[in-house]
Amino acid sequence: MRTRHLISKLLRLPRAEWAELAAAQGALLAAWVRVATRPRGRLVGMPDSPHPVTPFTPHAEARDRAQRLARAVTRAAAFGVFRPQCLVRAVALKDLLDARGLVGSRVQIGVRSQRGTFAAHAWVEYGTEILGDKPEHVQSFAPLPDLTVLEAR
Repeated sequence: MRTRHLISKLLRLPRAEWAELAAAQGALLAAWVRVATRPRGRLVGMPDSPHPVTPFTPHAEARDRAQRLARAVTRAAAFGVFRPQCLVRAVALKDLLDARGLVGSRVQIGVRSQRGTFAAHAWVEYGTEILGDKPEHVQSFAPLPDLTVLEAR
């Protein structure tokens, strides 16, 4: 029954959302390859700029486009051909935002220790917005401000 409901919901998506969903699935696959094939220590590093990123408030149209792309990545990750982890989802979303001219986003990495267990998480920040993740989940991690995913080279 749940599958039928999901298929029905997908079939009702507007054409633009289908295009975004297809682009998100492609970006997830490309990000997975990039993460999986980068030599150890060559994916994450210090940003080129020694200065912290200044938070900005994106204008409404850019924010809406960014949120639609984040929704597409979330949907493709949940219902697509594989279930990527947070780093792959974050890299894919940042790449999609950059490709669509929505500059200024960054992959943020955070850590936490809970009951003696270390955990790390990656998410995307676009200005003051957290995209593709629940803010309350992200806030449970201590961000590593001087660490980011390096650009593809």
